[in-house]
Amino acid sequence: MLTVQVWAIEPVAKIIGQKDAPIVITSYSDAYQVGSRYTSEGIRHSVKFKNTSARKIVAVQIGFVSFDVWNEFLDRTGGVSIEDIAPMESKKGTWVASAYADFSFLTGFAYVSHVRFSDGIIWSADLDAIAEEMRKIERDFDVQKLKGKPEKK
Repeated sequence: MLTVQVWAIEPVAKIIGQKDAPIVITSYSDAYQVGSRYTSEGIRHSVKFKNTSARKIVAVQIGFVSFDVWNEFLDRTGGVSIEDIAPMESKKGTWVASAYADFSFLTGFAYVSHVRFSDGIIWSADLDAIAEEMRKIERDFDVQKLKGKPEKK
């Protein structure tokens, strides 16, 4: 039987900035939340972000990568917002991701993964640069963990 003891270790939330990203994440918070009748159990990721480009954006994907208390990869997910975002406009979003052993969550990273402009052009993150930041937590982090579609749970 697995026994879980929760103690006061504050979760760590880190934003990975990218020089050429048309969206900037202005704030990020994360925490494990216990499920209830009205909420899902999992890792809650909340962000505020701003369109810093001069173009209208119609969709954004924020990438979230989670590590456990042992600094080992736990999960990755993408929060998608499909709405018009005018130049210099700010938006916010919250997503809850469930993962095996999500109760052991400690450190989360947020980065802009994809942006779709109103003219159909898509901007994508440099995943090798994002993976380099992950290696500050897990030395041999593999960039392949960031590629492809997250598995449906």
